Amino acid sequence: MPVAAPRRVGVAGLLGLLAGALVLMVAPGNPGALRLAGIGLLWWYSAAVAPCAAVLLATLVQRAAPASASRRPPVLAVAAWTSPALLALVAARTFSGGPDAPALALAALVAPLIALLAPTAGGERRPSLVTALAVGAAAGFILWANLLLFADVAGLLGLPRWAAGVLATLVALVTLELAQAAGVARGGGLTLLYASALGFVALVALVAVTLVVSPWGAWRAVASRSALTFSELSPWVTEGRTLARSTTLDFNEAHQVTALSPVVYRMLEPGRFREGQLHAGESLSLRAGDRLVLDAGARLRFEAGKRIPGSPASGVAWADPPERSGLSTVAEMLGVMVTLVGGALALVGSRPLGARAASVGSGLLLALVLSSLSLGVFGAFAAPGLSIGVPTVAAVFDLPAAIVPGPRGRALGALGAVVLLVLFAATALALRDVLQRALREPDRAEAGAAGARIKLVQSIMRLFLVAACVASFWGGEASRALLIGLGLAASATLAPRLADDEPGARLVGSLVGVSAFAGLSIFGPRLPTWAGPIEAYPVLAALPLAWGAIWAWNVAAASYR
Repeated sequence: MPVAAPRRVGVAGLLGLLAGALVLMVAPGNPGALRLAGIGLLWWYSAAVAPCAAVLLATLVQRAAPASASRRPPVLAVAAWTSPALLALVAARTFSGGPDAPALALAALVAPLIALLAPTAGGERRPSLVTALAVGAAAGFILWANLLLFADVAGLLGLPRWAAGVLATLVALVTLELAQAAGVARGGGLTLLYASALGFVALVALVAVTLVVSPWGAWRAVASRSALTFSELSPWVTEGRTLARSTTLDFNEAHQVTALSPVVYRMLEPGRFREGQLHAGESLSLRAGDRLVLDAGARLRFEAGKRIPGSPASGVAWADPPERSGLSTVAEMLGVMVTLVGGALALVGSRPLGARAASVGSGLLLALVLSSLSLGVFGAFAAPGLSIGVPTVAAVFDLPAAIVPGPRGRALGALGAVVLLVLFAATALALRDVLQRALREPDRAEAGAAGARIKLVQSIMRLFLVAACVASFWGGEASRALLIGLGLAASATLAPRLADDEPGARLVGSLVGVSAFAGLSIFGPRLPTWAGPIEAYPVLAALPLAWGAIWAWNVAAASYR
């Protein structure tokens, strides 16, 4: 049997596992909400059954069709994918009860496995210039997303945003220079990935030990709550907290908010609007239906036992959002899956690993993704109000400080930030490898040319890191930057992979895909309401347009033969 045959079977099986999550979301009767041992069927499938099946399938296929001459260690296939921003996105969607949370976690695990198994027609082809530029830009967006995440986490620790961005950039630059000087980019990156993965898993395990609950026990507890409320031990109730950014709060019941510092507020009540100022110690009474707008820096205290503004209405709504089976949600989930799979094909690459390396890489993926999923569940269980006034993507990293008050909690929060820094350093090394593959020369290139290419890639990475650091000073949404980077890479990569070996077809596909993605990203807000999924995930339209351009090119080329 040809080596590519089992890999195609493996890719089909992994895509089938992703399709299974979509089926559970849209099937009549909402079978994904059925509880087995107190946990929803969709969650069982996405967080346990399908991930284990995916890792087992990938391992078996790698053994049946082992790699030929690839010596790439798993860090170069995993670290570029498991950046802190991606893990934070999985944790944040779970924490906030996003309708796509379980399927997103599954896609984050399966997408790189598809990339590792996917055979490349025609061997290792050199990417077109458009594809190389798009993958390079995607790497820049991913660096920017991670630096935005660090800036948000810095706010939780009481540090300036700019300081976090500069520190993370310096760590990545020093790591790149040391690896370049010692010539140990691969082994050094492997060490960094192992250290950060162990630290991340240990941090989540420490949270579980502190809360004395397992992830599935925490899920059952949250899903059984009649309402998500402020507990007596919540930091918002005890000492109060400071809003890290301007915040709008919608109240579903009567509530009393106490200012712990001078606060300027704007309140929209049914039928009228008013604004004013509270001094420290003064309280503001609100009713159901009121909307309160507060500026960053306001320090507040809420009432215990009251519903958390902006959170799901109940534990059932958190576990199984009613909009999950809606057409718009399913379309957006399809957009997420296409974005992640296409992004993984560009970043992880399709040069297969050996069986042992594939097993190690799959195990690391499983541990990191499930740990981030568990962190989101623990956040919803112990401190569902953490996201008030804080970017949701960073809120879960404040969990240690929320459940362990005092200096110990702050030390745990700082330790979590260090773990993310180490993981980011490994990601930077892996992204350098991604750029080097995108700019690779034909195999007959001389050693001098290869050395010059390595120096060029090193210079590009320095430029990208500095530019991403400067851009992070102006702010932005980390999850949005990450998805734009992955979507751009997917739009440039997916359609050309399905083209034949004709370079013109691949170039046209990449050009149309990238142009469509860029145009829809810029002008997406002007689209009608029904096109919301395309605005959120432009790859849904960019990919069919790229395929159509390749088909038209092939038809035109055939007519001239």
